[in-house]
Amino acid sequence: MVKQHNRLLIVDDNPYVINKIIDMFNKRNQDFEFFQANNGEFALKIAEAELPDLIITDWDMPIVNGIQLIRNLKSIEKTKNIPIIMATAVMKSSDDLKTALGAGAVDYIRKPIEQIELFARVTSVLRIASYNKMIIENKNNEIAENALMLYRNNKFNTHLIKKLTELKDANSCKDKNIDNILEYIINNITEKVKQDSWQKFELTFSSVHINFKKNLLSEFPELTNTELRLATLLRSDMKTKEIASILFQNPESIKVARSRLRKKLNLSTDQNLTVFLSSF
Repeated sequence: MVKQHNRLLIVDDNPYVINKIIDMFNKRNQDFEFFQANNGEFALKIAEAELPDLIITDWDMPIVNGIQLIRNLKSIEKTKNIPIIMATAVMKSSDDLKTALGAGAVDYIRKPIEQIELFARVTSVLRIASYNKMIIENKNNEIAENALMLYRNNKFNTHLIKKLTELKDANSCKDKNIDNILEYIINNITEKVKQDSWQKFELTFSSVHINFKKNLLSEFPELTNTELRLATLLRSDMKTKEIASILFQNPESIKVARSRLRKKLNLSTDQNLTVFLSSF
């Protein structure tokens, strides 16, 4: 079994600081792969491309400083969960600490960096990040399982409703009371399945993608509830057939709805809808 190494991005406009941190890890035989950047703008590009396990960033840097880098990283779906440690020799007050943590840093190291403190903080942050990653993966698996169960249940209920409708049609005009009872059952099954199944799925989804709906509506406030449901299912990487079953629509209707949603989101033909939604 190959041992996995941690990937660390170090951001500082002083090359000496970057080399010093790398040297500290190498002397302790720490198993890390290192990436370097001398400003926040370059660091953001590396983070998006390489998705490191941890970022240690300086505060005061040219072009894009450490605080803005953190905010930029937290605004992007695929980088928002990368833990970030702020390191600075200048911003050392309690207010500065509050600012860094408020921006999204998980820890704070004052320069000059001491080797023991560096290892202690990095080890702690990586351990917590690994635990959080495991929780997110479990939640994503739960979303997938709920979606599959929802699809299968709705498929069964659709078949049941179809058979009850056929029974009602066969009985038509023979016994009005039976007609009314069957119609009542069909309507109740349909409405209850729609409400209960969706609420359960949405609850699980929201526990992972907490601000998805809020972020999407902040940029596209004209989206309807139906379009938000479709966007949520697409964000979960569900297929047209599965979405059709969950929303009690036919696949062709879902294709039309997808096309309308793309227009409302102002997407070009070469933009992937699911990938776009994953950024919220």
